[in-house]
Amino acid sequence: MDINPKNDRMHQKMNKRDLKSLKKQLLQQLLDMSGSSDCSLKGLGDADESIADLLDRASHMAERNFSHHLCSREKLLIRRIEQSLRDMDDGVYGFCERCEEEISIKRLKARPIARHCINCKTELEKMERLTGIEAS
Repeated sequence: MDINPKNDRMHQKMNKRDLKSLKKQLLQQLLDMSGSSDCSLKGLGDADESIADLLDRASHMAERNFSHHLCSREKLLIRRIEQSLRDMDDGVYGFCERCEEEISIKRLKARPIARHCINCKTELEKMERLTGIEAS
């Protein structure tokens, strides 16, 4: 028997149909990402000394850096989706990591990997702009 109070609150506010729909959406997104591209960071750090022209070499390095950035972001998104799915299984999905209040179903439908309610996310973004340090 699950005695987690958040789990009880979740089922009172977010119905099972909403939860099932969000889980299906996350699983589909994960499936799409795993099948759509081969995002491997292998070889991206290698310098290509065989390119003689400095402009071509710089262009190649810029492409490599951009590819590295895209792969890193994709891997982060995959980790966030997987964490959201684990949270669903644990019965803690849909609660703000900062204030522990329920995240609105409207926000979760728009961004199923949301970890913060809109008020806390707004505050975190303000702090990020002021400090230049990314809050998670």
